[in-house]
Formats: sequence, structure tokens, C-alpha cells
Amino acid sequence: MSLQSVTITDQVDWLATPTLGPDSSLREALPRGFAAYLKILTPLGIDRRIPLADYSFSTQSIEALNNRVNFWNTYQIVGGRPAPENLTPISYREIAASLDVAYDASFDVGAIRHQYNGHWPPNLGYNDVLEAAFIQELVAALGASTPTYFYGSLDDGNYRFTTGNDLTDWLELGVVADLGPVFQRDLDYPSYAFAADHSWCLRHPEDAGWLLLGCSESVRNVLHAQPSLEFFDLA
Repeated sequence: MSLQSVTITDQVDWLATPTLGPDSSLREALPRGFAAYLKILTPLGIDRRIPLADYSFSTQSIEALNNRVNFWNTYQIVGGRPAPENLTPISYREIAASLDVAYDASFDVGAIRHQYNGHWPPNLGYNDVLEAAFIQELVAALGASTPTYFYGSLDDGNYRFTTGNDLTDWLELGVVADLGPVFQRDLDYPSYAFAADHSWCLRHPEDAGWLLLGCSESVRNVLHAQPSLEFFDLA
């Protein structure tokens, strides 16, 4: 990993965006001027052994809670998520079809949860293998050796501790290929990753199960050529 910690001066000033309201477009969370704006869905896996039709989300009685515990124990579910080693890839398109809902820019992990009245289905989850393959596709499209800033914003809950134990934003300079090690280290994406020459910008809002990318049409086309990578163009 070639990362170097950088003192924040004016490197992130160009990222400044207005506070987004409920009617704001997601592209407003990125700097202006890119040819393409994308909402990229982070990968999901499924444990197809789990009979979701037999599962109850109810917690209204002791019996219901006991039934849930028994179901979780039977199918190796921990904290409402399947065991990572039991997951195989599944596309959001397939999930949308199974739920009989539109597959468009509004469909993401939040939409999946909404279909289950705010609950998360215990047959869907994440693992390191799926995430690593996803990051590899992003890195290839953006150019592995491209000089890149990685920025964590306190406003997004993505912070570091100072020597005085205060919370602070952080900034590191490396190359695109460092995105994988950054994710492995922090178990999350940085608030922003952007090319040093501002040719693209990747945004990860706090707790979002997706990424936003402003980029050129050529980068968009490279991503589009990756069959396992799902994204929507933002109007």
C-alpha cells in the first residue's frame, strides 16, 4: 500500500456541495462538470439454502422470538445475516424481479429493506470475496496507477483520532489500487476517493449500500462492459 497521510489544506475544497434535501438529485452530492454521473450498487450475496418463505420477521411474542432463534441456528444466520462462506453472488436485477418491483435508480439495499417492512432478509449479505472482486473492477476502470486522494469526513462518521483523542477528518494520497487495502483496513469506503487531477470522483455517503461516481464517458463505458457490476445513470 503506497498511501501517505496528507495535511488537509485546499485539496478537498472542490468537493463542497450544498446540503441535500429530500428532493435533491443524488448527482448533486458530487462536484459538477462530469460527463457521466452513476449510482453504483455494491455487491450482495445470497445463501440459497435458506427458505425465506418459512421465515417470520415477527418479534411480537416469546414463541416468535424462539422460532427466529431456531431458524437462525439451523441456517447459520448471525445477527440477521447469513454466514459469509455460504454466499454466492446475486444481482440486484434478480432481487428486484423476485420482489416484483422496478429495477431502476431507486432500487438499492434501502428498497430491499422497505419491501420487508424495514427488516433485512436473512438470506442476503456481504462477504470479503464479493467486495474484493467489485473493488477490482472499479480499480481497473479508474486506472490502477492513477494518483488518488482518499478522504474521510467527520460529517459522514468517517474520522480519525488526533493525538489529543479528538475526532478529525483525514486525507491520504496514493493510487487507485489502494482502494482495496483502504477498504480492508477500515471495513468501509472513504467518504470520497478522487483522482488528483479531478478527472473522476467517487462518493460514499454514510451507511449507503451504494457509491456515486462522477467520471468521463470512457470510464462509464468501461464499467458498463463489466457484466457483474450494476449501476444506474443519474439524470
